[in-house]
Amino acid sequence: MTDEQKKVIIEKVSKMLPNVSKERISSVLDLVLLEIGSYNTCKIEIDWDLLTSLVIEILYQSLKSETEQAVTSIKRGDTSISYATTQQSITALLGNYSDTIKRLIGCDSGVFFY
Repeated sequence: MTDEQKKVIIEKVSKMLPNVSKERISSVLDLVLLEIGSYNTCKIEIDWDLLTSLVIEILYQSLKSETEQAVTSIKRGDTSISYATTQQSITALLGNYSDTIKRLIGCDSGVFFY
């Protein structure tokens, strides 16, 4: 992804979440891009223009849950509360879109060998 594409994404997410710093958005964007890159097992050049809306949505949702401290578990009879980490949010969100990402990248032929 080019620096210009990153700037556009950071600006859009910054407008949606004005309380989050651009530096934080940038670092989470790098994590999202790294995760998406891990789907590229066939080493094809990724057309980031196709994935821009998806990247923005994943960034928005993960940063929103980070600022709202999304609860992952509460133990009954205990005061222990677990909160989701940004990495857990990113992984879960990418998991929801994994088939789409693989098809857009071109690495998912639909043929599986067991």
